[in-house]
Amino acid sequence: MGQVSNGTRTILVVEDYDDVRQMLRILLESEDFRVLEAASGAEALKILKSGRPDVIIMDLALPGFDGFETIRRIRKIDGFQNTPVIILSAYSGPSVHETARRAGIDFVRTKPIDFDELAELLEQIFEDRTLGKSRATRSSAQRAVINDKAAMPRDVMRETRLTL
Repeated sequence: MGQVSNGTRTILVVEDYDDVRQMLRILLESEDFRVLEAASGAEALKILKSGRPDVIIMDLALPGFDGFETIRRIRKIDGFQNTPVIILSAYSGPSVHETARRAGIDFVRTKPIDFDELAELLEQIFEDRTLGKSRATRSSAQRAVINDKAAMPRDVMRETRLTL
């Protein structure tokens, strides 16, 4: 599950707003990703029975159960324990990051979406998976740097990118 073997890079986008979901689909498809879509956590769980995404992009505020609960349920499905998850949400702050970590979420990005940053993150995720680096094998320092980028001001993030 989640291994990039045949060149197809599949992303499940879970977002309740049609416009945001459609925008993400168009942008991701323009970067040659295959996109599966869900408007709720329940719909995402149904899609996972037939579609096998390599990465999940999820909003937190969803109808029914929220993004955190959706991820907790996804992590219980055989084969999805290590699937990378990116939260895209207007909510941010230490409590969101801590709850995300406990729910098994790998990355948190805030809205409005910086698509260049998201595309860069996705490329890094697929590169790591192609090279055989999973979430479990990344050092805690690597995960902290990746996850904490979302909490940094944009100017600091750009400066950090330039110096790395």
